Amino acid sequence: MDLNIIDYLDKDAIVLDVKQKNKKNLLSFLLDHLIQKKKLKKEHKKDVLKTLIQREEMGSTAIGGYIALPHARTNTVGRILISFAVSKDGIPFDSLDQEPVHIIALLLSHQKEAGLHLKMLAFLARLLRDKLFVQRLKAAKTEEEVLALIKKQQQAVK
Repeated sequence: MDLNIIDYLDKDAIVLDVKQKNKKNLLSFLLDHLIQKKKLKKEHKKDVLKTLIQREEMGSTAIGGYIALPHARTNTVGRILISFAVSKDGIPFDSLDQEPVHIIALLLSHQKEAGLHLKMLAFLARLLRDKLFVQRLKAAKTEEEVLALIKKQQQAVK
């Protein structure tokens, strides 16, 4: 199966220059953003946030290299939902390399989508392994620029 992140991500799910100072506030902020953009129902926020926090308590989703891939499978999400956030200052995320996180790729999917969820997670990790790509994302000035960078990078790693 050929994964295409752009099928699940648009500029409304991209947030530049987030200012949150910790993991929980950031995750809550991203969910609020998705609610505001009509990608997530407001009544589902509490459940999704709880699931994300529980996942983080099992082990940080910060994989090093300034990247975090918070993710959850929940019955409250209809289809796969991806959100990208960029933090210029960095956010402490209990990262493996102890570095703050600058690029956050949030992945939400339905409980029944275990296979697709894992494939998408692996694909995002592969996509974000490129240090130059991460630097370009960090420097992006617009949501459209982030989307264009992701499209280009996706072709490179396929």
